[in-house]
Amino acid sequence: MKRGLLFFGIAVMILGVLAVPQAALAGSVGYVDFEFLFNAHPEYESKNGELQRLAEQMTEQFQEQVENLETEEEVENLARQYEAQLDEYAEQLRVSIIASVQEFIGRLADREGISVVLPDSTIIYGGVNLTPLVLEFMYESYGISVPSNLQQYL
Repeated sequence: MKRGLLFFGIAVMILGVLAVPQAALAGSVGYVDFEFLFNAHPEYESKNGELQRLAEQMTEQFQEQVENLETEEEVENLARQYEAQLDEYAEQLRVSIIASVQEFIGRLADREGISVVLPDSTIIYGGVNLTPLVLEFMYESYGISVPSNLQQYL
């Protein structure tokens, strides 16, 4: 009797494993190339353009203000102020893109039933590469196609 129950239990477990699609078993852990996704973000180029324009404006303002300064110390202090402002703005842009990429990863992982997403640099074996899916998802969310220079990653 015990043998029959044991056999029945093992048979149920085997059937249960066979009934679960392999993709679901392998798909519980995903990974992404975060740096690639950051640089491929649909807003990356425009944000860099904003930063470049701001740097040019600040350089002009700095040069105008330097003409009214008398000492090297005043010039250095002003340069530090402008540099700090530019660094702060650049950090805000980076943080906004990082947050956006993280949101896209989370939404895609939820949609695909992925419970854990890791950076690709930590993966030795297994998992599902979500990078192409996230790339496509980002661009679809903006209502545009993935640019041709990024198509090779799909």
